[in-house]
Amino acid sequence: MNRIRVQRTGVVFRGTPEDPHQRHAAFPSVARLADGKLIVTMTIGRGRNTADVRCYGVTSRDEGGTWSVPRLLFEPDERAHRVSAGIRTSRGTDGSLVGFVNLLDRSDPDAPTTNRVNGGTVPREHAIIRSPDGEAWSALEFFQPPLDWHCFGEPSPVLALSADRWLLPSLTRLDWDGRCPYGLKSFVMISEDRGRTWPRCADVFDLWSKRIITWEQKQVVLADGRILAVTWAFNDATKENLPNLYTFSADDGDSYGPALESPLRGQTCTPLALADNHILCVYRRLDRNGLWAHLARIESDRWVSIAEHCLWGADRTALIGADSSIQQQHTLQFGYPQLARLSNGDVFVVFWAVEDELSIIRSFALIVR
Repeated sequence: MNRIRVQRTGVVFRGTPEDPHQRHAAFPSVARLADGKLIVTMTIGRGRNTADVRCYGVTSRDEGGTWSVPRLLFEPDERAHRVSAGIRTSRGTDGSLVGFVNLLDRSDPDAPTTNRVNGGTVPREHAIIRSPDGEAWSALEFFQPPLDWHCFGEPSPVLALSADRWLLPSLTRLDWDGRCPYGLKSFVMISEDRGRTWPRCADVFDLWSKRIITWEQKQVVLADGRILAVTWAFNDATKENLPNLYTFSADDGDSYGPALESPLRGQTCTPLALADNHILCVYRRLDRNGLWAHLARIESDRWVSIAEHCLWGADRTALIGADSSIQQQHTLQFGYPQLARLSNGDVFVVFWAVEDELSIIRSFALIVR
């Protein structure tokens, strides 16, 4: 493998200014079912972070050429207070879908979900939702995380290692008042019963003693059986984004090795495991404009770069006038790529991007040879 080529691009969902509650979309996940059908879940609302944000799903039966009309996956219970919702979806080893759901307290619907002064987050609840086919979805299954605190961040999709053992990569955040007793770190929650309970966790990146925050950790299983974790790193002392960090687990997520520095200078970065310990990463690049695909091979613990290709936005900077990690997250113009293999072995990529003042979900089909 030494080349990345774009086969085609398209739009999964584009809202319209005329529909106030289906205007802006963000945070897509993609999975391919055994019959070849593609499922993309996403959030859609009046804005990317408004109180009316809900979770929707669309399907494609032609490898992402055309898409169904968005279907609302569930309506949250708002009897106690207003709620906005988020979802991260993946495929289990049995072929079914699992979505990890965040329900954010929007008691004040006009207030942001993040405290712009200290970076704290509003209270939230967490649940699992399941589907055999992307059409019919279960009721929400609520659970308690293994750490008792009010600063649980948005996780990445569930990584199913077997029928029963699941990992949920996540992170700590400050609560609304700017407190977190565990420091700002990345970890995995571990379930041995297909996500019904999450009784324990393991640290993945814990660099808070050096004032380094790790955002949006993603994990994949390499061809050699190890787990690779990749994260966006931010130095809170110097207010600088660092090279993406990576680490390994050789015991199915019970423990992780030291943080290593990758050659990528980016923010949100999603890897996909390929044959012979190759990986394809799609990430929002910081030393150059745009969303990039990066092909590499993991040799022992070394990250060996092979090829790169700009997918979108060569003329677009990711950030507009932001000088802190929290401000950056609220001024982003594109991000959160997710990847899946198509039936013919090509790679399907989805991400959100602002085009013509609307936040849309765009796709790429990539040939990696």
